[in-house]
Amino acid sequence: MRGGMLAEYGRKRNFSATSEPKPAHKKQKGRSFVVQRHWATREHFDLRLEMNGVMVSWAVTRGPSANPADKRLAVKVEDHPVSYSDFEGTIPKGQYGGGTVMVWDRGDYTPLVDDLDEALRGGKLKIEFHGERMKGGYALVRMHTRDKSHDNWLLIKERDEYAVGSSNLPGEHLTSVKTGRNRDEIAGGTQVWKTTPTKGASKERAAFVKPMLCKLVDAPPDGAAWLHEDKYDGYRIQIVKNGDTIRLYSREGLDWTEKFPSITKSAAKLKAVSAIIDGEAVVFNKSKVSDFGQFVAALKESPAQIEYMAFDALFYDGADLRREKLSARKLVLEKLLPAKDKYLHLSPFTLGDGAKRFAKSLKDETEGIVSKRLDSKYISGRGDSWVKAKHGTREDVVVVGYTPSTKGRAFGALVSAVENKKALDYSGRIGTGFSVVEQKRLLEILKGLERKGPPPSLRNAQLAPRGTKWVQPELRVEVAMAGWTPDHQLRHPRYLALRAMPETKAPVMKAEPPKKPKAVSKSSTPLVITHGDRVVFPDAKITKQQIADYYDEVAELVLPHLAGRPVSFVRAPESIAKETFFQRHALNGMRAGIERVPDPEGKHDDFLAIADKSGLRSCAQFGIVEFHGWGSHLPHLDKPDRVVFDLDPDENVDFAEVKRAALQLRDMLKEIGLASWPLLSGGKGVHIIAPLDGTQDWDMIGTFTKGIARGLAEQDPKHFIATASKAQRSGKIYVDWLRNKMTATAIVPWSLRARATASVAVPITWEELPNFKSAARYTIKDHPSTNAWRGFFTKKQAIPAGAIAFLKSRWP
Repeated sequence: MRGGMLAEYGRKRNFSATSEPKPAHKKQKGRSFVVQRHWATREHFDLRLEMNGVMVSWAVTRGPSANPADKRLAVKVEDHPVSYSDFEGTIPKGQYGGGTVMVWDRGDYTPLVDDLDEALRGGKLKIEFHGERMKGGYALVRMHTRDKSHDNWLLIKERDEYAVGSSNLPGEHLTSVKTGRNRDEIAGGTQVWKTTPTKGASKERAAFVKPMLCKLVDAPPDGAAWLHEDKYDGYRIQIVKNGDTIRLYSREGLDWTEKFPSITKSAAKLKAVSAIIDGEAVVFNKSKVSDFGQFVAALKESPAQIEYMAFDALFYDGADLRREKLSARKLVLEKLLPAKDKYLHLSPFTLGDGAKRFAKSLKDETEGIVSKRLDSKYISGRGDSWVKAKHGTREDVVVVGYTPSTKGRAFGALVSAVENKKALDYSGRIGTGFSVVEQKRLLEILKGLERKGPPPSLRNAQLAPRGTKWVQPELRVEVAMAGWTPDHQLRHPRYLALRAMPETKAPVMKAEPPKKPKAVSKSSTPLVITHGDRVVFPDAKITKQQIADYYDEVAELVLPHLAGRPVSFVRAPESIAKETFFQRHALNGMRAGIERVPDPEGKHDDFLAIADKSGLRSCAQFGIVEFHGWGSHLPHLDKPDRVVFDLDPDENVDFAEVKRAALQLRDMLKEIGLASWPLLSGGKGVHIIAPLDGTQDWDMIGTFTKGIARGLAEQDPKHFIATASKAQRSGKIYVDWLRNKMTATAIVPWSLRARATASVAVPITWEELPNFKSAARYTIKDHPSTNAWRGFFTKKQAIPAGAIAFLKSRWP
């Protein structure tokens, strides 16, 4: 930013808020590194970088090289304490990492990236080493492989003055830079590593720790920051080992050692003098699913059937691990457990894609899954870092009526039935689980199915509530339930979702209550696109059917930005060459996959939101080309979850100037701690989008964005303007901040644009931006098929209150 608009605020916060060029990566204090040559089970080199008070570590299998052509495998391992980086000596056999350790190289390093933490998360570090053997620039780059059991990176030498054509640094340097000793001399020495407790550790002796608990959620979290495990149906048990003494404790801290003799015997094989392991004692049935009934029976009659699924390590040889990240504790746990033991097992987990993992657990008929943040510390009690999502019992039922509401809702409850051969058996009422939007949607459908009296095939209709409005039995819904009552009524049913209509009215479901949860099926009959050969984009020769196919193709990319977010449309009923409409409300017949959203201000008809993939197809059927989304999600429409700056240039402004302005605005946001992502709009400009955590309101967001836009225009009037006036915009970039209001919208990533080329709004990275010559680079024919915005949906951030107050004082 020319002029340093937030310089005054920045000085108060002890940082510069200007965007003037900074000295190139000035060497920072506290950036030490060490390379320890480690003769353990396999010889390797441990590269450790000091970051945030710990040594972030990689095991480099063949050691560093000075040849840029060599790509050394570097497996990221657990963080180590800074004190360990000075260790040279012997780790006793049987302990974690047992073997000889040499300080092979050490010194300082300079990050060659602006944000070291962000670069680490993004998987691409560039560093300049100032060591005795490692010198100059190196890159650490994460590999993207199917094998998720290891975090594999590559260590690559940069081409600089220290690069050589052939290199064998490990072979050339066989002694310690600390003591000058070789391997044999170190192994014959007397210094032996012994882990020491970190602050708050339980000295040398392990003792019971109150367990960390899970918060119940409706659906598992998504994103790469989470791992997911099966939720076991057994007893939470903590193993505590001190020398030869093994104790097993219940969740409440009761000593249950004698109840699990087989697990106790196996725990003596743990590869540590002292340790605390957290896990679950379980019995698996023939389907390899943990079964609580069988567990209780085994506890009384055959405890040798009980196994132990370990999922965390809290203590290791005097070191308290609870303040370490879960990802690091998992690695320690894997090392601690005996290999191929009959009773002690490592609980398997998967990384990311919680929805997929949850769906698999339903198919596997497990109780649900537990999701844990990879960076979570072990904190006793219940918090948000560990959550559980349970399936419970589910059933498909037929809706045969509904009751009117006495509390101002769309209806009171759905009246349900289950099918038994060619008849329907009344099965009770469903009165919970509906959102306001969903109730209105269901009522609209139900009114179109109303009939006089109950369906002829319904048995026990007299059990239905008085005043029931009966409907044709054509609507199926899925419910979660606690089971069945003795008279075959749903017990505590809760509405989950509307299911596909049957192709015929003949009953097909069994009347007997299911013994196991049922998997959710999807409709196999997608909405047919009529007049699919109509040409909507004449210049690009794109038809209505091709638009529908495009939104089918990118559904998984666009829906995370769109689903549940009120939306407006640009509609071209015939062709973009003819009349187009900007639409905010529903058309008659627009139902499949579309939710109605009541106006939160009560001034307008219902707005719309896309519910799922079928909603995209419904929109394509009605000639909708563009999607413009609000800055908030249902149900919290008053809490914005993103900030959007639309850099909208005059026709005469070169795109190079737009890119410069986008980078300038990015740097300004970064100065106050806001991470942002760029979007090629598919038109002329670039959008800069910063996700928010939903803790601030629209007034705060508006104050912030207005202040940024007006400040830019005031300090650099030659290049920026903060008003929408076309007459005054000549040769300038309009910083459109007005998209940050309750009902205002911005183009949704992956949306088509109603332009001659059928361009697409595409998310890109900041590193890619300088390479583009136009914001309309991508079209329906050549768009990317992957999402470049890593970390966008998991970023939790808010605008600093001080920045908002400062801007309000300057530009009220």
